[in-house]
Amino acid sequence: MKTEPNNIIVFSLDTSSKNCSLAISKGKLILTEYNFITGDKLTSVLIPAIEFVLNATKLKMEDIDLFGIGIGPGLFTGIRIGLSTIKGLLIGKETPVVPVVTLKATAYKYNKINSLMIALIDAKRDELYIAGYEILKNEIKEILAPDLININELPSKLKGYSDYHFVGDGVEVHKDYLKIFFPGNKHIQRSSFLASEIGKIAHDRYLRNQYITNLQDLKPFYLKKPDAEKSNHKSENKNKKSQHQ
Repeated sequence: MKTEPNNIIVFSLDTSSKNCSLAISKGKLILTEYNFITGDKLTSVLIPAIEFVLNATKLKMEDIDLFGIGIGPGLFTGIRIGLSTIKGLLIGKETPVVPVVTLKATAYKYNKINSLMIALIDAKRDELYIAGYEILKNEIKEILAPDLININELPSKLKGYSDYHFVGDGVEVHKDYLKIFFPGNKHIQRSSFLASEIGKIAHDRYLRNQYITNLQDLKPFYLKKPDAEKSNHKSENKNKKSQHQ
């Protein structure tokens, strides 16, 4: 690993939403970024996308010093594919990896604003992934721990907090609700592509020795069970009931 922070080559990736993104940076200088909207074909397009960004920077996988990856919360299938891909690329290697919570990366997009950032990621069915962060001199301090709530729980969740900004794709989805119940707070919406922010966070955390090299420690960050797991649980309960009837 390079000892000079500005020379560290970082590959960052986020597949936690339909807004898939990849980036390669040198230190915190973004060399290239590739953003695309993914559908049901992420498995088939992700490796070509990785090859594209490597070719764009004339780099090989062996040149990468550090990986940063979004681990959720977000789309279960996308997160799983992203983690599996990184594990496949790094099998047999000990390249440092920094797992990054997507709520934190969302807040980091606004690191130039001196305020509490309330990150909101749409979880469908009137649910939100939420967390609160303060960012001072590029350092992120968690104020409100990541959680999954119904949109109607938001006022009570934020009771006692003031002078904050709402950020993330949940702002656009629930903009009418926010205007009604939080008329005095600012709502900011920027792109939901997170690879560049993940790369910068990964770089900072690597310099603090906050990384992993054992791929078994690279796990998704889920705040709710996947739909498939829920369905299996319901089926198990149904079978148990029928066995006792």
